[in-house]
Amino acid sequence: MLICATVGLLASFTLLHDTFEYIRNPDFNPICNINPILSCTSAMGSAEAEIIPGLPNPAFGLVAFGALAAFAVLLIAGTKVPRQIWLAGIGVATAGLAFVIFLYVTSLTVLNTICPWCFVTWLTTIAVFWALVTYSLHEKYLVLPKSLEPVGKWWTNNAGLLLAILYAVLIFIILVRFNEALFA
Repeated sequence: MLICATVGLLASFTLLHDTFEYIRNPDFNPICNINPILSCTSAMGSAEAEIIPGLPNPAFGLVAFGALAAFAVLLIAGTKVPRQIWLAGIGVATAGLAFVIFLYVTSLTVLNTICPWCFVTWLTTIAVFWALVTYSLHEKYLVLPKSLEPVGKWWTNNAGLLLAILYAVLIFIILVRFNEALFA
């Protein structure tokens, strides 16, 4: 989780910095503008760049990944965390996952572009969700109904494979969606 938090913080900070630069100077060309499909300024200049007007989305990343880093450090230090905190973490991670899905779909269908820094934060958010759910299932913090226990056991035994498959599907969808532009 600390690695995900660090990567997410770096991506969020860079994206927020570049967003402010872009707001100040619309001719600003950030390093993440690779081509018309892989472009940050397309996202920065869109209405979707601020889910709350006046607050760029990367600010949420700074707060969320900062809190995650603090939580990870507490875990590394050996702090015993109550079950309710783990469940709250899953709740927050689920909200983050829903936000990521919204941004991913919006990027594919509305913006017609993928922001590389955003994509990094999406991948780390998904990994954090996966890690929290997997650990909580393994440690019995997240208790499933009896009928779903085999699903939980299967999940914990195959969590890495599931995450790899999900990442592959996300990348595959992008490659199919932008096939002609990426490979023309």
